[in-house]
Amino acid sequence: MLTEKYDFRITDQMTIPLRPHWIANDSYREKCKMLVLNRSKGEIHKVDFSKLTDYIKEG
Repeated sequence: MLTEKYDFRITDQMTIPLRPHWIANDSYREKCKMLVLNRSKGEIHKVDFSKLTDYIKEG
């Protein structure tokens, strides 16, 4: 796989601000979901984004 295929420019119009105006408070972010891939089992799970630290290994 060549990484050159994935080089592209992102303009200011394509970026999302750090605090988008359509997100009124952090409670909206707490409701976000993420997909977690278990490589050893080949399974994908949808979990609350607030559980992110449960999936990050130390180091």
